[in-house]
Amino acid sequence: MLGRVLRGKKEDGLMNIPPRSSSKRSAMFLLVFGVCMVSYSGPMVKGALLAGATPVAIALVRMASAGLILLPSLARAITKNRLPSAINPGQWLWVTLAALFLAGHYLTWITSLTGTSTFASVALVCTQPLFVAFFSYLLFGETIPQKALPGAILALAGAALIALSGSAGDGNSLSPDSAGSPGQGLTSNLLALSGAVLMAAHWLTARHVRGSLPAQVYTPVLYLITALILACSLPLMGSFSMPLAALPYMAGLVLGSTLLGHAMLSRTLSQVSAGVVSFALLAEPVGAMVFAMIIFHEIPSSGVLAGGGLTLLGLSLYLSCESRRRRIKQEGTLSAHSEGEPS
Repeated sequence: MLGRVLRGKKEDGLMNIPPRSSSKRSAMFLLVFGVCMVSYSGPMVKGALLAGATPVAIALVRMASAGLILLPSLARAITKNRLPSAINPGQWLWVTLAALFLAGHYLTWITSLTGTSTFASVALVCTQPLFVAFFSYLLFGETIPQKALPGAILALAGAALIALSGSAGDGNSLSPDSAGSPGQGLTSNLLALSGAVLMAAHWLTARHVRGSLPAQVYTPVLYLITALILACSLPLMGSFSMPLAALPYMAGLVLGSTLLGHAMLSRTLSQVSAGVVSFALLAEPVGAMVFAMIIFHEIPSSGVLAGGGLTLLGLSLYLSCESRRRRIKQEGTLSAHSEGEPS
């Protein structure tokens, strides 16, 4: 019935409303701005490391600051009865598990930046959609479309090339005594790849709990639990060091990347598809490389650049097939609903 009504309205000219190009342009501007904000996350972390901050301190301050900044809006929403004031034990368990994976992601990824280029580290972390697909297949039986496999294989080949290039050393280590060290470059690239695996585990866990918990509650609670886990890891991960010289980098990281960047990307989802956002985020490693070149004069090796290019090309092919598959699935579902409605 609904399908026939919509078709009738379209025939009557009632649905021939011109698209609001201004709002579309605004959404695209926010998307580009959000990607730029997210892109300088890696350079800001490297700047804090160069200033003497330790990886665990950077991750801890980032999560604690973001969580505390979001708490007032959460409290206001709860007092106005717009959000639930209690989280059940099952939700606490899933949020804590997601926070554990997120803490591991930050520790491995930030540590990787001490021994490899910003571009290599960010490009390797961006392979996390492939690990999401792999874990989804193992845990939920979700198959990877055959047309998406070439892209996945190409991205993994690029990641392997980056790691192998790191085994030769790229001269972007923070330690002058080990700059260009083959062992450190390979270890750092493997840490970045581990960060991608842990982020994939985080997203799968978050997908489960976000179905029953509003984002306005989930996000600050997740950040604060992650900060608590990182604080508990201090005896194992080394001392807490956050010199004053690192604070400007941390401010840019927390306010620009974690809050403003991700907020802009979330806002664009109301007018731009998730597939478009995913494709736009493929520019993050390129943006990170440009910022690192400007700020730190960091030049990745030719092997790393070639591997990064293969990785981004493979990811774009993979995401393109996935986006097309989801769109066809959604159109099929909508068509089935419209045809199944009583007249």
